Amino acid sequence: MITRMLTAIVGAGCLGGAFALTPPDGAQWREPLRWLLRPAVLPFAWRDLEDAIRTGNAAESFARAQRILRLLPGWTDGQIVFSYRFVTGGGDAHATPATRAEHAWRRLQAALAWLEAARATAGNREGELLQAMAMLPEVAQAQWPGLGPWLRQDGGATAIADRYLAEAERVTASPAIREQRTFLTARLAAGLLAIGDRNGAIALLENGISRSADLRDRALATEWATRLRECIRHLRGEKTDLTALKADRRMSPLLPYLR
Repeated sequence: MITRMLTAIVGAGCLGGAFALTPPDGAQWREPLRWLLRPAVLPFAWRDLEDAIRTGNAAESFARAQRILRLLPGWTDGQIVFSYRFVTGGGDAHATPATRAEHAWRRLQAALAWLEAARATAGNREGELLQAMAMLPEVAQAQWPGLGPWLRQDGGATAIADRYLAEAERVTASPAIREQRTFLTARLAAGLLAIGDRNGAIALLENGISRSADLRDRALATEWATRLRECIRHLRGEKTDLTALKADRRMSPLLPYLR
């Protein structure tokens, strides 16, 4: 016992001396410390997030989600889903349409800034992140019709989308990036359904239908839009035959939420 205590004291003294002689660089230690803290912090952060989601407060949910996303910076789908919910799920029902539109514009700016910062840790999924950023202004405008004049300050939803898509094409060196973005809708809508945002998921699926017009293969565009419409009808409580949808592997992320 005494030997172990002495060993610990000597070890602590050596460690303290090492820190005094060569203080570690903060940036060098930040990521290892973050990894050590994650198992202890994440369960509490998730509980707080679930509490905020149950209350229906989009701003509070996003703030608490950011705490988790800082611990999991490479979780690209999480970055996108919580940003979308913040934009589409917010709003004060008692505010005037003009006030709701202004608040939606501010939420959109905050969400796009957050996603822009997330590009640094997106790795090989940066292109998908940019595709999602391109869709967000269009989804927001569909959700908040009064947002149009605010968006026109930056050239309008289409111009904003084009800028993000051009950057995605540059990053990925893929000329098909505009066509591919519509196929993200199933996975991202599933993420929104997982956190209880049915309206946001429907808005995203509707945008996917609009964006199917970008597909050069018209038969594929028609088929894809049909599957998305079937999903929307089911989510709205309408009686829908989901046989073809369930057989489509591209729609598999949505299947757990279509029972």
